[in-house]
Amino acid sequence: MILRTLVVGLILISAVVLQTALFPSITLLGFRPDLLLLVVLAVGLHDGQLPGLRVGFTAGLMSDLLVAQAPVGLAILVYTGIGYIVGFARPYLAPESITAPVILAFLSGAIGTAGYGVMSLLLGDERVTPLFLIQASLTVALYNTLLAPIALGVVGRLVERFPRRGHAVAD
Repeated sequence: MILRTLVVGLILISAVVLQTALFPSITLLGFRPDLLLLVVLAVGLHDGQLPGLRVGFTAGLMSDLLVAQAPVGLAILVYTGIGYIVGFARPYLAPESITAPVILAFLSGAIGTAGYGVMSLLLGDERVTPLFLIQASLTVALYNTLLAPIALGVVGRLVERFPRRGHAVAD
């Protein structure tokens, strides 16, 4: 259990480093992907609601403290909600589906970015306009969709390699 927690922590730290060091120079229409959201998506898809919620909270806190320029708590709310919803949807998805995780990556990118933007708008952030919100949501969703097979594959293999307590590795 401790080893798995360390592995997930290292995955989150790696995602933050990539998101802050590498991806600002590699943008799509001026926007960068949300790797932390992809990690939350991968854990929620693999392990379910509660682990998705926990990793979402941790990723949101890391984003709020290290990456975001908005009030602390916005990313926590968004990532926690995405982690829980994806984990909730997991039993209803085909286990070997290739398209479901990619579609979920698009939807979580769009919904997560839109939710973050709407909450920023409600808190009085003048930088967020409805047109900017739509453009950012669709661009981040597209970028996350392109990176989803790689990110979900790497994170999925790592969390399978280090299962939760009481969960055996499938052979």
